[in-house]
Amino acid sequence: MAEAIFYQEDDSGLFIKAEGHITAAVSVDLRELILGRLARGPVPPLLGVDLSKCDYMDSTFMGLIVGFHKRYKSLSGKSLSILRPTEECIKLLSGLGILKLLTVVTGPVPASPPTWQGLRASRNPSPEILLNAHRNLSELSPENAKLFSTLQGVLEQQVEKKAED
Repeated sequence: MAEAIFYQEDDSGLFIKAEGHITAAVSVDLRELILGRLARGPVPPLLGVDLSKCDYMDSTFMGLIVGFHKRYKSLSGKSLSILRPTEECIKLLSGLGILKLLTVVTGPVPASPPTWQGLRASRNPSPEILLNAHRNLSELSPENAKLFSTLQGVLEQQVEKKAED
């Protein structure tokens, strides 16, 4: 299945649906959309990520989820909800220690909006976005910090070089 991200909001909350093989390609627009919406307020009663049709998530997307959770938690005191995750998603999120932060809903979920709006990947993620996502993951455990240290070093150099230009 091709990579696809959808979103919708109604009175019950703000929802993201990930389908297929999710990579950093969707991170720029999704990050702007969700963080922009949370900044505008009021805070939605639920922030849910439906992973029922997600085959795979890369580390950048998982870092975004952690970032969304951190922002939502700071504004609402609530955890981001992962809705009906596939076994592969559970394995990926568990492997990086992300599941312990979130609320996982495997059974019936709160009513989700009847219509979804697609979000297309329109730009490549900048080194800053990639670095931020991986810092989110590295903060979760020493193992993650070690796992992503080389990548973070490269991204930090790219950010510094960009700032000098």
